[in-house]
Amino acid sequence: MEFGVLGPLQVRAEGDEVEIRAGLSRTLLVALVLRAPDPVSADALIDLLWREDLPRNPANALQIQVSYLRKVLSAATLGSQPIVTRPGGYALDVEHDAVDYRRFERLVTGVPAPDSAQSAAQAEAALRRLDEALSLWRGEALADVAGEAFALAAATRLEEMRWSAHELRNDLLLALGRHRDVVGEVGSLAADQPLRERFHEQLMIALYRCGRQADALRAYEAARSALVEQLGLDPGPGLQQLEQRVLAQDPALDWLPLDPPVDDGPDPAGSLDWRRSSVPAPTTTLIGRESELARIRDLMARGRLVTLTGPGGAGKTRLAIELATEQSRAGPVWYVDLGAIDLPELVAPTIAAAVGATTGPADDPIDVVASAFAAESGLLVLDTCEHVLAGAARVTSMVLRRAPGLRVLATSRRSLGVAGEVAWPVPPLAVALPEGQLVEEIATSPAVRLFAERAQAVQPDFELTGQNAGDVAAICLALDGLPLAIELAAARTDVLTPAAILGRLQNRFDLLVEGAADAAVRQQTLRGAIDWSVELLSEEQRRFFARLGVFAGGFDLPAAEHVAGAGTGDALELLTGLLRHSMVVRDGPERFRLLDTLRAYAEDLLAELDADETRRRHAEHFVAMAEHSEATIRNTAQRDALALLRAESPNLLAALEWSETVGDLEVAVRLAGALSWFWALDGRLDAADRHLRRAIAIDTVPAALRSKVLWGYSLLVSALGDLDEGLRAGHLSVELAREAGDDVAIGAGLNALAVAQWALGDMDAAAVSHDEAIERFGAAHDIWGEAICRVLRARTALDVGEADGEERLRAGLEAARRCGDAHVIGIALGLLAQLHGRRGALSEGIQAATESLALQESIGYAEGTVSALHLLARLRFDADEDECARELVLRGLRLAWKMQHAAAICEALEDLAQIEHRQDAPARALELLATARAERRRRGLPLRVGDRPAVDKLVGQLDPALASEVGDGPDLAHVVSNLLR
Repeated sequence: MEFGVLGPLQVRAEGDEVEIRAGLSRTLLVALVLRAPDPVSADALIDLLWREDLPRNPANALQIQVSYLRKVLSAATLGSQPIVTRPGGYALDVEHDAVDYRRFERLVTGVPAPDSAQSAAQAEAALRRLDEALSLWRGEALADVAGEAFALAAATRLEEMRWSAHELRNDLLLALGRHRDVVGEVGSLAADQPLRERFHEQLMIALYRCGRQADALRAYEAARSALVEQLGLDPGPGLQQLEQRVLAQDPALDWLPLDPPVDDGPDPAGSLDWRRSSVPAPTTTLIGRESELARIRDLMARGRLVTLTGPGGAGKTRLAIELATEQSRAGPVWYVDLGAIDLPELVAPTIAAAVGATTGPADDPIDVVASAFAAESGLLVLDTCEHVLAGAARVTSMVLRRAPGLRVLATSRRSLGVAGEVAWPVPPLAVALPEGQLVEEIATSPAVRLFAERAQAVQPDFELTGQNAGDVAAICLALDGLPLAIELAAARTDVLTPAAILGRLQNRFDLLVEGAADAAVRQQTLRGAIDWSVELLSEEQRRFFARLGVFAGGFDLPAAEHVAGAGTGDALELLTGLLRHSMVVRDGPERFRLLDTLRAYAEDLLAELDADETRRRHAEHFVAMAEHSEATIRNTAQRDALALLRAESPNLLAALEWSETVGDLEVAVRLAGALSWFWALDGRLDAADRHLRRAIAIDTVPAALRSKVLWGYSLLVSALGDLDEGLRAGHLSVELAREAGDDVAIGAGLNALAVAQWALGDMDAAAVSHDEAIERFGAAHDIWGEAICRVLRARTALDVGEADGEERLRAGLEAARRCGDAHVIGIALGLLAQLHGRRGALSEGIQAATESLALQESIGYAEGTVSALHLLARLRFDADEDECARELVLRGLRLAWKMQHAAAICEALEDLAQIEHRQDAPARALELLATARAERRRRGLPLRVGDRPAVDKLVGQLDPALASEVGDGPDLAHVVSNLLR
């Protein structure tokens, strides 16, 4: 049985963890562990468990706790009992090393600090001893009794030993020349323990030895800031002197090898020393992989087998070579490329030949390899294992069991499946977004840096400019950040501009074909890299992979099952296989996707199967999902439904495009109609405009379905400022719905019609339309439709001053809360805020408007957010909070401009004009007002009834001579871009 207190209490019996209940039982056991194997008196235990709050019978209460522990421990050990009674009290009768803190103390005690007399082998042995000791820590010492008086001294002593061990370990790494390892590790240590100056010193030395003098000086400044901030003290003399030595580039800071080797030639006795530097020298620099290298170092420090996985061209081999090169400076490394063999049984002979181990005709090659490494300490790199996976796994398993001092780093498109393996998917290079960034920002992207450097290899005068940076970023994005694909694209820059390369990526497999002549054949073309992976799949996996090519974005397992079609094998098993082959990547919890390059390859495969039938199944799945989600985005499940639709938007649009151009037109209309309200809530007015226009042109569908897309289209064009078209579409929607006799369709059409009528200022017509819509929705028991129409009907009543306006609003708000749609509740609260504002109750108005804004933002409803920002800004302005109002208006303008919401843009300009006028800038106010007026005139957009008094007042306050100059107004785009700059 083993006991651990270097973290939360842990008890293990025969490798299994024993659960000890929280509270007094764990405290009692920790107390016994600390004194083991010495006894602790009953009085002392009672005191530390209960202090002054003694139970009625302390001795009996203690016995109950001891009995519980004995019962649990005895059950776990099948009868043996570590808690014994002795003359001095109770004791934990266990071996010294059965307690983790005792084992830790034994391992760290006596480890010498490195000095010039120490050999590299001695330093490596000391390092292994410290690694074993530090691996025992799982958290804060004595975590279960933190702060308890009886444990305080022990916890403090153990924590000090822990950090001292880390300091000694870093000193050993520095002595062994493993400066980069120190940089990766001591940075986090210094962050955890900012007041330990030795960590800062070690970080500075390691950075300096890595050639990063400026970073070493920055590390000193960071240390000084931490010490001054937390202690009010400057760094100690040692740290200050080290700064001066770094500035002076003191030669004494340079690394000197321990125990320099004497070259006596190869050892004929069979030692592997002569093959310890077999790592191929890289011919190009590694770009943008600093964080990945640090992650792999961390994994290798914690496990003996790390496999780098990922699709072809992800950069697995290059990372392995970089890590192996680093490791070769500190110890032996053996590198073996398995890419040239094609049979699993050739793995062991290939490794034996690579490391210089001799195999005879009667020898088992695996046994020979394992025996050759048995006494070795170092790193074995096995590159390109995926096509000989079984052989690589057998050799690796045997070597790890027979050679405890050896670690293995493998690269493979899927994991080896060996016990203890850590399989780490190599991520693509980070990619800059092509829009909205400066050249300097784009140039920092690792993917763009790689493209630029490789482009300069074929065109030495290539450089990133304002003209090509966006194209380069778009190329890297389209190629998923895959290093091989980016390098192949960059190789074309001697003939094609980045813009031309980007335009040709539709045919990427024909374009990206000129890799380095000395590279493996599979790495010379993009298609070759993927061919190599696809050949490793079974026939059923290939078909499943091809059909996944229809997904335009991520997907889940049910979608994959539906798209695969009847007769396909177990979709979960097939998907798991593709994931493990790195042909599919994770895209979130229980979601997956194909990288764009793999998707393009899958589409090519699909063309040879049943592309149309597969795309039809894809469209059927997503139209069903959209129609199901249509109701849930209007109730309490709104946020989850919106999140799902947003995640599936690429697939929904792909299904829609296919249905419109090749597939079923009725499916296209159903999908457009089901998505119209989502598009409105999500601010995707461009997609809505494109697809709803196509849908309303299809007149061969049932009347109720056509009515549905028409009311969606009516709401859309009204938001975009085309109110006459919105009115026309609303009337036609109602007419078709009446023809179909569908109350819900009639109500929805009337609501859209009323919105256009209200925006055009025809309040009487809007009221009539909404009144009938309320009746229709009520008859159909559609609580959402009734709620939104009641709220909007209240808006009209308030605008024209109907006596029951507030009563209508209260009823509408109650109905909105019943249906649970945050968007409708937000509209109602906005109207309530306006009502408070008109009465001068600004505080209550601001509170309601703030709640309205929070609701609209919580569901990402862009149009509602803009409206709430406009309202809140007006209330803040009325409260004489000009700068706060300005900030709110600019937030709304930025969002409205992104949506191209004409009315909201005009309102924002009018709000800013009022702020400028009150701040004595009448000319600036006039320019903004003139711009808004010109846009309203161009689009036929009237002022909101509630906004008209404030705008009219502003015009009256402007100097008549200036006001008379309001004509066509300045260019809208120019004015807005200056405001948002």
